[in-house]
Amino acid sequence: MKKFLAFLLVAVMAFSLVACNGNGDNTETTTVPATEAQKVDYVLSDDVPEGSIVDGVMTDLSAADDVLTKNTASWLDTCVLYEVNVRQYTEEGTFKAFEGHLDRLKAMGVNTLWFMPIHPISETEKKGTLGSYYAVDDYTAVNPEFGTKEDFIHLVDTAHDMGFKVILDWVANHTGWDHKWVTEHKDWYECDDDGEIIFSYDWSDTAELNYENYEMRAEMIKAMQYWVEEIGIDGFRCDHAQGVPTTFWNAAVYKLKSINSEIMMLAECAASEALTTYAFDCCYNDDLYNQSRMILGGIFVAPLQKSMELSTRYAQGSFPMNYTDNHDKNSWEGTYYDRFGTSYEPLFALSFLTPGFPLVYTGNEQGYNHEIEFFEKDPVKWESELKYEELITELATLKTTNKALLTSNREVNFIETSDPHFLVFTRENGGEKVIYAANLMYEAVSDVTFDLGIDGAKCVIHYDGTNFDFEDKDMSFSELEGKTYNPYEFYIFTVN
Repeated sequence: MKKFLAFLLVAVMAFSLVACNGNGDNTETTTVPATEAQKVDYVLSDDVPEGSIVDGVMTDLSAADDVLTKNTASWLDTCVLYEVNVRQYTEEGTFKAFEGHLDRLKAMGVNTLWFMPIHPISETEKKGTLGSYYAVDDYTAVNPEFGTKEDFIHLVDTAHDMGFKVILDWVANHTGWDHKWVTEHKDWYECDDDGEIIFSYDWSDTAELNYENYEMRAEMIKAMQYWVEEIGIDGFRCDHAQGVPTTFWNAAVYKLKSINSEIMMLAECAASEALTTYAFDCCYNDDLYNQSRMILGGIFVAPLQKSMELSTRYAQGSFPMNYTDNHDKNSWEGTYYDRFGTSYEPLFALSFLTPGFPLVYTGNEQGYNHEIEFFEKDPVKWESELKYEELITELATLKTTNKALLTSNREVNFIETSDPHFLVFTRENGGEKVIYAANLMYEAVSDVTFDLGIDGAKCVIHYDGTNFDFEDKDMSFSELEGKTYNPYEFYIFTVN
């Protein structure tokens, strides 16, 4: 066994060198030292976990003093991510019906589609009429509520032809109760002292998986591999990522990136050094979200600046996903207006300009002020005029064309102002600069002073607290001297 493992180590290391040099010019590649807490490399010796090689699949990566090369998808540099809630997107709630919105989303500047889980939903212990997408019945099938697998393949192919990337929501922590593993492999699940399968939190419609079982790990990796290899999806948003051992994610990503080194891995978790050292390219910028929520209460901007600075300190090759909304926030914590009120516009814009990349959720472009049902049919009522469509289009254009906003550019420079509620910062890269200036106070402020070191710039977005102006115009900063800024008024400037 030891001789076989030594041979496999040589093969794995040789493959790693080939795989890690095959990315595009913009791919961020870094060599990361392993630590005991971050299980990031193969150790093929007598201490390999028993059963960690199952049917040729390496299901665990153990600690090492060696180094591991991380590759981050080059296309993340200009990623504008859009979360698709298929059930609620249209009256039909199908892949085919959603496909009709691709042209609009493309024109709006979206380039990456994240589909909430598309798998069949277990009937046993189902919540509500339709159940939760996160109670998965079969990892390699699609929910008939949404259409057929052929429908989904057509959607993916069409999206790819239009230049979109497509990522799937992946639920690795648990399955639904009707999944065949529940009856065929009870030992693949966590059980209580009486030998009964358990669930976590209030997720009574799910059965928690046992990651001490390496056969289960191997099958989970094979299921993920199927969607990359056979369907051609471009990555995964991984639900409750911290509920699953980092060793599993490392092994899964190592396998997946051997198929496509450009896949994206997004973890549903706050900043995590262990998860982003190797396995994940990005995770949720929860700190920025939480600080943004507090702006409505009139706090100073210093804590918000601090959270933006934290956004620059992720593990090399890893980035934050900035958001003001997603399915969890909308369905369980209230609408965007419930959470942000009149402070929403400058903070939504901030999610595009802060280091990292932005997320837009289903209906955000309309300013859809409605808590979307999670277990029942509750389709978005699309209107002919979408309140924030032009704002998103302008912000997405900046994100995808201005070098200062490339995801790999971590630089942010805060400009001192005379008012603690007034935020000014610049992003600069490759000879291009973006400037953000905003009154993040529920009251008007006057005579704010700040020095950008230049006389003027091109104003590309101005929000006066009520209306937007998207007409590009050269502007002298002397025009702002003595100005009274309305509540939540903001400017975005560019300098080339």
